[in-house]
Amino acid sequence: MRRVVGFGLFWFSGGMVFNMLLPNLFVEILCAALFVLAAYELFCCKR
Repeated sequence: MRRVVGFGLFWFSGGMVFNMLLPNLFVEILCAALFVLAAYELFCCKR
């Protein structure tokens, strides 16, 4: 479980750095929504 939390925190911090490079709030929200949908598709859907 510690490795999973560490992995999540690593990518969370990477996302924060990426977020500083984006031009405005709309683009940040759009990227966040796309990443949440991609994560759901990859980890929660059964195929």
